[in-house]
Amino acid sequence: MDLCKTAVMGHSFGGATVIESLSKEPKFKCGIALDAWMFPLNDDVYPRVNQPILFINSEKFQWAGNIIRMKKLDSTTIQRKMITIRGSVHQSFPDFTFLTGPWIGKILKLKGEINPQIALDLSNKATLAFLQKHLKLENDFNQWDPLIDGEDDHLIPGTNINLLQSNDSA
Repeated sequence: MDLCKTAVMGHSFGGATVIESLSKEPKFKCGIALDAWMFPLNDDVYPRVNQPILFINSEKFQWAGNIIRMKKLDSTTIQRKMITIRGSVHQSFPDFTFLTGPWIGKILKLKGEINPQIALDLSNKATLAFLQKHLKLENDFNQWDPLIDGEDDHLIPGTNINLLQSNDSA
């Protein structure tokens, strides 16, 4: 194990933990936040984050206030990327989505409109491409670099949330 090539990754509250961890531990070279719930973070955390971050969001979970908090991490000098998986829900990221049948999954909103295998595959490939870039891995994960920019029919570059309209109505 190469401790000079470490990253941090988390889902939901764990996504906020990614940001907090990056702000406190410079040994983490980058972070991946899956459908991060940003509200537990204090405003003093954001300026202390100096590493690249990839936000991978679901289409159905995010809202303007949460995206605005993610946008506080935008940078012109450090790679900060955000993609949204079309038709996905908050539970599209953990493997729990595979444990329920199609009807129970839909009723309990554990499954989105997208095939969960496709959603997980996109998330995994974008993650591997991002990690290869920032941990300087020597694999062929760069073949998925376009996913980091949202270049796929199942992806939205950035977010599906209209922040201007949401801010005007706030």
